[in-house]
Amino acid sequence: MLALQGLDENANKRIANILPCRIHHNGPTKVTKRYWSPQIEKDGTATSYFRGRKLRGKVITLPAGYRGVVAKSTDKYLPQPIKSQNSPTYTAVDEDIEIADDEEEPPEPVRILEETSTFADIIVWGHDILPTNEDPFVKGIEEWISFAEAIHGDGAKDDQHASGDEKKSA
Repeated sequence: MLALQGLDENANKRIANILPCRIHHNGPTKVTKRYWSPQIEKDGTATSYFRGRKLRGKVITLPAGYRGVVAKSTDKYLPQPIKSQNSPTYTAVDEDIEIADDEEEPPEPVRILEETSTFADIIVWGHDILPTNEDPFVKGIEEWISFAEAIHGDGAKDDQHASGDEKKSA
């Protein structure tokens, strides 16, 4: 299991970038404005140059209530809770049957991930052309947001739509 150790709400905000290239490096690097300086337009597109190649980007903003996190793994673990001596040793399965709960499995250790930065926008880049909605990365991000909303949402939109009470704005 994993646990996320957060940062200050306003600390280290970034923009995530998905580039159509392979870089044989995994980890932080010092990038200067000379090598990476995207220009973001009001219409949700971006333009930049990487190693002399023009890149066009589509900005995807995460919905309200969502935030992206960049985290790194640590060798730290959450402390294990101490089992209370007052906890019952029997678990009721049926009104008439009780089973001893002597052989509990030890809890799985929980490794801590340290949050290094957060983001609210993701830019998906394409070579010379703007990625479309059919781009695998754009589609994947949008589907992930839909799945997350279906799993974690309150269902108010679905309930309104199903009952026909959905309000439309002009």
